[in-house]
This record gives sequence, C-alpha cells and structure tokens, in this order.
Amino acid sequence: MKTPFLCTTVALALFAVPWAHAQKFPEGTVVHYPPRGPLAALQKNQAPASLAQRKKQLHDVLEAIHQFKLKSHPEYASSIGDKRYDADLTNYSAEAWQQRLNQENAFMMQLAKIDTTGMSPAEKQSKARMMKKLIADQEASASRPWETPVTATSGLPFSLPRLPSKMRFQSVQDYDNYITRLNKVPTAFRQISDDILLGEQDANGPAPNVIRKVLAQVHAVVSRKPIDSPFARPLKEFPSSVSPSEQTRIRKALLAAISKKVFPAYKRFGHFLQSLNQPPQTPAPIKSKKSKSSTPKVHP
Repeated sequence: MKTPFLCTTVALALFAVPWAHAQKFPEGTVVHYPPRGPLAALQKNQAPASLAQRKKQLHDVLEAIHQFKLKSHPEYASSIGDKRYDADLTNYSAEAWQQRLNQENAFMMQLAKIDTTGMSPAEKQSKARMMKKLIADQEASASRPWETPVTATSGLPFSLPRLPSKMRFQSVQDYDNYITRLNKVPTAFRQISDDILLGEQDANGPAPNVIRKVLAQVHAVVSRKPIDSPFARPLKEFPSSVSPSEQTRIRKALLAAISKKVFPAYKRFGHFLQSLNQPPQTPAPIKSKKSKSSTPKVHP
C-alpha cells in the first residue's frame, strides 16, 4: 500500500515486568497491576516518615503528575486557561506514548510508597483516585491505543477546530503562540498517520465506517474559506491591547498558517485515509512471448 506518509519503525518494550502478587503496599494503596520496573525500591527498610512529611510527599507527587499532564497535553492546558504551552501540540507518536507511560509508571512507584495513615479522607481519596488512573493507563496500553488515534467522532481532526473557542486571546503573544501552534499541525497529522499504519500492521486499522466519518470531517474543514473556518475565530474580535498594525500582521500570518499548513495537512490526511480503503490491485498476468524456432522456414 502506497501512502504519502512514512511509517515509523517503533520498538515498544511493553509489559516486560512479571506480575508481583506478593508485593505489599502501604495503607491507602490498591494495586491491581504491577508497576513496570524493579520493585526493590518499595521493599527497602526506611525510617518511617512523619505525617507532615508524608503529606508533603503526597502533595508534591500529585502536583508533579498534574504538571506533567499539562506539558504532555498542551491542548488540554490551553483549554483550562494555562497559556504556558499555547505554542505546542501534543506529540502523538508511538514513541511519545511509550515515554508518557514510562513516566506515569515512575509516578506510580513514587505514589505507591506514600503511607496515608493519619491523613484526611480527602487526601486518601486523592491518592486512591490517582493510583486508579495510573494503573488504568498501564492496563489500557495493552490494546495499543496509539494505533487508533481517531474514531468516528474523536481525535485530532475533530478536536483541533474546537480548540480556538476554548482559548482566551488577550495579547499579541497569545496570537503569536497560536500561529506557531497552527504551523505544527502537519507534524501532528503525520504522527497519527504513522500510528494508523502501525495499527494496520497489527490488524488494528480503522473500520470503513470510521474512515467515512473522518473523511466527512476533513471535507467539512477544508471546504470553507480560511477566514470562515473555526481556526480563524480569534480574528473576529481583537482585544484593545493589540494595535491596528499588529492586527494586520496577525491576520495575514494566521490566515497563511490556515491555508498553507492546516488545510493541506487535512487534505493529505484525507488522501491517506482514502488509500486505506483501496483494495490491493492484482497485477496483470505477464504474457509469455512465443519462442521463435531456430529451424529456418522453407519457402516453396
């Protein structure tokens, strides 16, 4: 199958750790899935920490997990008003998925060691909820979710157009960050295309009805003029902090990003999905040439 995208060769070493049924964790920890990596760190004899120390440890780990989520999923950060990552897009590659899983596993190891004895019900629940989520992510990785980056109603083609309505544009920097983000859209689409190819190799490719729905979304996006697309929403009303000259510059740069980066990325992705629907072509049989006799013809 020929596609405009190159399939990334990925070596994912998942689930290399055996089940540790005998592993015991402190009060407040419920583990149904073993952490990846050596468990010896949880078994060392250490002097018990005070309640104040354990509370701080819990707060610090939970905060580190929260900050990691914001940095790893910049669109989510933008949607809740955190502007630090407005110029970025999520790395959707299989390698990035593996790195996030490894980091979550490290957080799980840190969290599991914290004894919640003496803590408030809210603190105990915070640890339990986070442990449950981290464990669920590890268990879900068995189905290789990176290989199915789109569904009939979700995924990058659907979430990107909704993002501008969730963002707040209050300064020139906000607009410049957004333009930088739009210029990264082609990379994100190449990543999910490579992910889909990995799924195809594992007989985990998108179903025909999913492809049809996503193609309809692609058409809905690229059939509009750039100025009428959801991506141009921030141009409808500028804050007073943006001068008229900056407005002119921003308008030109933003519309260029939509027409030269975003729309072409959608179109290439649409062609890629259409290629997945094409049945393999059977090569035409090669006609063998009749060999000429070496015996000369005798003419009457």
